[in-house]
Amino acid sequence: MTIVIPMIRGFALLPTLRWLADRGVAADAALASVNLPADLLADPFRPVPLVHVAALLRNAARDFGPDLPCRIVSSAGNLELAMLGKVGLGARNAGELMARVVAALPYYCSHEQVTVRKEQGTYVVNEFFAHRFDPETRHTLLQYASAMVDRILGMAGDPPPRFLRLEIPPHPVFGVDHLRKWYGDCVFETKARGFTAVIDERIVHRPFGNVARDRLSPHGLSNAMPLRGDGTLAGSVRALLVTMLDADEPPTMRRVVAAAGTSARTFQRQLDAEGTNFSDLLAEVRRSETLRRLGQRGSRIAAIAADLGYADQASFTRAFRRWTGSPPSQFRSKLA
Repeated sequence: MTIVIPMIRGFALLPTLRWLADRGVAADAALASVNLPADLLADPFRPVPLVHVAALLRNAARDFGPDLPCRIVSSAGNLELAMLGKVGLGARNAGELMARVVAALPYYCSHEQVTVRKEQGTYVVNEFFAHRFDPETRHTLLQYASAMVDRILGMAGDPPPRFLRLEIPPHPVFGVDHLRKWYGDCVFETKARGFTAVIDERIVHRPFGNVARDRLSPHGLSNAMPLRGDGTLAGSVRALLVTMLDADEPPTMRRVVAAAGTSARTFQRQLDAEGTNFSDLLAEVRRSETLRRLGQRGSRIAAIAADLGYADQASFTRAFRRWTGSPPSQFRSKLA
């Protein structure tokens, strides 16, 4: 099975970080505990490893209770919930909003997959993550996703329970009992990898009371790149390394393997099969980032060397000579 590093936009964490902050948990401490950049809030559109985001949500649920995702989603504002924010504005009912979310999803998360189909007076929503999380983490993520669907349905004013049936993989300790206070007796355990929600079509088509001005349609996201990239491990490693360098994070193989959620041996084996290795990918990304940054006014060569993880400017200059045949100062002069 091909491994691709699962990624998600940083703003997916905003509701969770706000909820934790209201209870005295500092955002930078929560982020650092799962190897996420402490300055994530400064650039929430940045892609970050889904494995680490999932770990933060799972750890918070361990501290605050297994139904934490439902509590977070129910207390957050529409614009704070990333996929109900600008993408959802302008939708006239839950059906339109879900269609917009499905269209935007590839630009939001690389490994979250949703389908919506009509079936005999109902709509059936299936959602799963194309990454093998442990049962506890998988349940936590899917609970959050199902709470988002329920939140969409509630925007037309229908009281809970709004699902006719919800099948979801159980928490390994608590099962699904903690979800029944949110969704009633329609919740059932499943051995499937994702959840299935059955919804009365009348709820799906019921008009929203207020329709906000449409500021961003899913088609407007086409200027961004889908987070899954070209579908190779090497492509996802390149994308993650660029993100790490932009955030001044150490671009180490250990951190990248952790983000892939696999073993170092499996990671290296797949890169070998793709005809490359981690060192070559890091050198390639450093080269492209160096050329890009040298073209920017005001960036000092010593600062570029430090930002890209070189031990000193001399090491950076030697690498640059190998790439271009000239030192970085001379190359910049030619650009000017």
